[in-house]
Amino acid sequence: MPKVKTKKSAVRRIKITATGKVMAFKSGKRHQNTGKSGDEISGKGKGFVLAKSEWARMKAALPGGR
Repeated sequence: MPKVKTKKSAVRRIKITATGKVMAFKSGKRHQNTGKSGDEISGKGKGFVLAKSEWARMKAALPGGR
């Protein structure tokens, strides 16, 4: 049986925590920040936990329990 390959796009966007939750990170922080407040920019750096309904689909993209 062939190996199950990891979706590289998922590796760059999501993270599985030690307790099994799936986290993603907010977009919109890389450029064009001149009009944004410091609170808005720093808030974009934080991760957030995805909805439980998304977990199975995201974990399937990361075989091997990354």
